[in-house]
Amino acid sequence: MHRFPAMLAAITLFVAAPVFAASPQAWPWKSKAPPDPALAALSHIEGVTAGVAEGTVSISVKAMAPAPGYTELQLVSRMGDPNDRIFAFDARGRAPQEVTTQVLTPVTIEVSYADAPIAKLEVIEVYSNDNCLAYSVKDSKPVECTSRAVPQKPGEMH
Repeated sequence: MHRFPAMLAAITLFVAAPVFAASPQAWPWKSKAPPDPALAALSHIEGVTAGVAEGTVSISVKAMAPAPGYTELQLVSRMGDPNDRIFAFDARGRAPQEVTTQVLTPVTIEVSYADAPIAKLEVIEVYSNDNCLAYSVKDSKPVECTSRAVPQKPGEMH
């Protein structure tokens, strides 16, 4: 008799699990909101991968924050040539409020976009304070950064 409620709970959890997963965000170039000026550039990009599945673009960035405690890690769009098929981002995060020792700290940014222009998407570039790494979605491999994209104001990177 106790099996039925346990089985029902397991089925409910299995069916509801996708609802609890993070939903894809809106493609940043479609947003009219300015970037948050309180977000600071991350120090260094260690790796970038990207892929397209079922109409969603997923990007994963391994980076180094200037100190422990960075939150609200995100990719902020850079303005560039809309016809070059390169979409460039700045890797940013909110610095901790308390004073901390400046020790490079590994962080990961993982984001999915539901309404990206997949037919026009070839390369994803991600910038930090001291480097840029790029990934070819078209060829599924790392490539060199080549765009002339610039950070959006306010809070331009140095």
